Amino acid sequence: MSTELIVLIHAYMSSPIKLTSLRALVTRELPNADLYIPDLNAGWSSTETPVNITQNLLENIDQIWEVRERQKSKPYERIIFVGHSFGALIARKLYVCACGETQAAPFENAISAKIARPWAYKVERLILLAGMNRGWRVSHHLSLSNAAIWSAGNLIGNILSLLRSSPPLIFSVRKGAPFITQLRLHWIHMRNQAKERKLGDALTIQLLGSIDDMVSPEDNVDLISGRDFVYLDVPYSGHSNVIDMSDPSPVPDFHELEKNKVHTVGEARSAVLRKALRKSKDELLTSTMLPADLPPERRRLEVTDVVFVIHGIRDKGYWTHKVARRILELEKKQGTGNTIFATETSSYGYFPMLPFLLPSKRRKKVEWLMDQYAEALALYPNAKFSFIGHSNGTYLLARALHDYPACRFKNVLLAGSVVRTQYNWTTVISRGQVEKILNYVATADWVVAIFPRAIQMLRLQDLGSAGHDGFIAKKNEVEQIKFVKGGHGAALNEANWDAIARFIITGSPQEPPLPIKGRAQAWLVKIPGLVAPLIWLLIASIVYFIFKAIWSLDLGESERTLLSVGLGFLIWKVVTTV
Repeated sequence: MSTELIVLIHAYMSSPIKLTSLRALVTRELPNADLYIPDLNAGWSSTETPVNITQNLLENIDQIWEVRERQKSKPYERIIFVGHSFGALIARKLYVCACGETQAAPFENAISAKIARPWAYKVERLILLAGMNRGWRVSHHLSLSNAAIWSAGNLIGNILSLLRSSPPLIFSVRKGAPFITQLRLHWIHMRNQAKERKLGDALTIQLLGSIDDMVSPEDNVDLISGRDFVYLDVPYSGHSNVIDMSDPSPVPDFHELEKNKVHTVGEARSAVLRKALRKSKDELLTSTMLPADLPPERRRLEVTDVVFVIHGIRDKGYWTHKVARRILELEKKQGTGNTIFATETSSYGYFPMLPFLLPSKRRKKVEWLMDQYAEALALYPNAKFSFIGHSNGTYLLARALHDYPACRFKNVLLAGSVVRTQYNWTTVISRGQVEKILNYVATADWVVAIFPRAIQMLRLQDLGSAGHDGFIAKKNEVEQIKFVKGGHGAALNEANWDAIARFIITGSPQEPPLPIKGRAQAWLVKIPGLVAPLIWLLIASIVYFIFKAIWSLDLGESERTLLSVGLGFLIWKVVTTV
């Protein structure tokens, strides 16, 4: 009876039958192994989630293991996961979940069993063929035809998302999507604790197609969570055909490879897979190819605290560097010598008002933030993270805490917040995602009072007016400073930088200096806040009447059309650049 179990997992829009030649090779190399080749619900119209797919596979492998135990057969001594493209992501998620949950990175609710499975200790290696480890995206690396196909699919998927409650499966594995980033975070925590837990360090080998025409090189390769992978090049292979071990096409350099008896493309691919299946880690490391010009950054184990400083809308974030420097300066002056701080002040770019009001555009910024978080977690594995956010930066944090339960922040400071006043901090705190929260409320934040507050009143999206009204929360959950004199950026006044820095370093709120401390909000801001939707209606009415006035002028139709187009273009430029 076999003592090996090989699990083959197919790609998106594929099926077990597409793995026929791959299966044949595995059978030849490991003739006594048992094969499990699941048929995933991963068609183009599927709205299944990759987490649910993983849960189903976990249950199926549990059953396979239990059957062996009931038959009193010798348990499997070795388990190998082989996944192609989307299947490579599922293979990694399977292994992470099989190794059990870590306190620092809890699993999604759909993963029922949180403890390590007995068969997880038998997983010897994972082989990832063209694994899209950082997700997919439309980029300049794609061929023109593939770029057109992916762009069209993206458009169709967005339309389907509006018509259905669940987005298409493929959207769950976009770069930065919750499943992708959660997997990266889980993997990093698993690897960091593998020595202590004596579990989670299975050899991981990624086979890279030499001409991958579907997923860009930086998305195939994740040098952050995959810094300890073994990377092998598969010659003459793209993203889809890397699994075709029977391709009869002659290799271009036939004479060079003839001595190795590699005459066809299929044989060239097979040679690499055989190596991945059979060779030891030490043997594989001699032929691994670093898939980048530069090695991954050196991990800074000495850093104890990392501070994210994230800007808001209509802002390029130049101030973030200054606030970050103030934190570092103050920590050096007042520090005990037991802490070492680092800062993360990356910018997601200028974000005008109209894109900010579109949920899909905001989601991309959240995905960007969590991509930065995953990289920081890998670089500073021993650090606790804190967060300073202004305007849209506060939204990114709140949405990330909701969508990515594995993210953790120590001290959180919000200024000009556009988060809903009834945000569920209770759940976030109970899950251990945040320790202390400080929210600044300004005396004259027109931006929040009129725009996000109107959306909150109409219950259209997940924006709100916490920067204008404050959070409706228990005092022991959220500390709030009411008020800071000024508008949308009032709390970021240079006079308040020391107070901001002290909260991040110590977790203790400090009132702003007297010159910028406010007692109450001006009525001229309160009143518009109470009727914010009507202001939107008024603005729309004014625009309507201007267009109507243009068409009532005693001009020719071409002149009126030109004026209307010009006005429309001016309005468009304002809402997309201001």
